[in-house]
Amino acid sequence: MPKTFHLKILTPNTIVLDGEVEEIIARTVDGEVGILPDHIPLITPLDQAPLKYKVNGDVKIAAVLGGMMEVSSGGVTIISDHAALAEDIDTVKIEREKELAEARLAQKKDKVDIQKAELDLHRLLAMLKAVEIAKMIKR
Repeated sequence: MPKTFHLKILTPNTIVLDGEVEEIIARTVDGEVGILPDHIPLITPLDQAPLKYKVNGDVKIAAVLGGMMEVSSGGVTIISDHAALAEDIDTVKIEREKELAEARLAQKKDKVDIQKAELDLHRLLAMLKAVEIAKMIKR
């Protein structure tokens, strides 16, 4: 049995991760799923949540904000509108954006603006959660 498999995380703008991993734990819309080498083929929608993956025995975190995950004999491909490795997330910028989204929500202008602010806030909180988990793992 191979010890690693290929993981590729893609967004419309960039390749977030392209490398060998030992394990993935992802939150799908139906719950968490663990992926190990030689996993059966699977295509599943992902929830907006941190994704854990293991490289050389070290657990690492990526913020994957929805999208699709395909598991095949060639490895795992994740396609998402928004994704970032926890170590690449600028928490100062995210906190500032979070404050702006909360201010937009407090104004309660119209339904469309409220829904967009809620989506932005949910995305930003998921990114901050990924950073928080990554910090806890490093301790």
